Amino acid sequence: MKRFLMLLLLCALAVSGCSSKKNRSGYQIGIDPSWYPLQVPGQEKNILAFSLELLVEIAKKEHLQLAITSVNWNNLVQGLDEKKYDAILALLPRYNFNLKMYSFSDPYLMTGPVLVVPAQSTIRSIRQLEGKEVGIVKGSSAALLLQSAPGVILRNYDSIPEALVNLSDQQIEAAAVDTLIAQDYLRNFYQGSLKMLSPPLSDEGLRLITLHNAAPKLINRFNEGLAAFKKSGEYDKLLQKWGLGPDGKPVAGLEQQIETFLNQFL
Repeated sequence: MKRFLMLLLLCALAVSGCSSKKNRSGYQIGIDPSWYPLQVPGQEKNILAFSLELLVEIAKKEHLQLAITSVNWNNLVQGLDEKKYDAILALLPRYNFNLKMYSFSDPYLMTGPVLVVPAQSTIRSIRQLEGKEVGIVKGSSAALLLQSAPGVILRNYDSIPEALVNLSDQQIEAAAVDTLIAQDYLRNFYQGSLKMLSPPLSDEGLRLITLHNAAPKLINRFNEGLAAFKKSGEYDKLLQKWGLGPDGKPVAGLEQQIETFLNQFL
């Protein structure tokens, strides 16, 4: 991904001209196209295409005017702190000290761990895992989330492939894997044999983030636009379009679609 300014002019029908920090109707958003610290090998461009088109749709619905700046992760949060842009799209833990420094939107793309079970499994929720073995990868946040679940037996694995192979062989009853990685494995290796249970075990996800109370109007309108987009069903269609759908179905010609879409902004 080339590292330079990407201008995305998203104007309301009644508004003209390009966005500027001096123009109160416009906001500048910083994005790191690698999405660090997310571990999503090979899906970075899928997430970028999804995020950009989602911004386009929310901007239309909420009459927002936005400009997108591509920024390396090492400088992304620092640039926000220095007010080089109004907001960022990023995965930043909502720890207490971060909540004092930043304002967070609702998550627009869930990234936390999700339960994966055999396609024919009757398990529907974590409550049905009492007395059953659940595979987790060492160091995963899923360990803390599942430790409090009554009667769940955790089996540690060194890697996701190892856990999913054992799940497929029915040596364990479920596995906890980060959502985007689980989707990728199900799409490419376990289509029809494994499935994900929703919702994810936590509210971890990519969010629109501003300095604390610096742009409440932007946060509110983003949340409202996101909620409306989900209610209309267009959100799920967009996930599927960019290969991020929870059903794990492959999308024909996806790589070419992504390249064609992103070339508009490069």
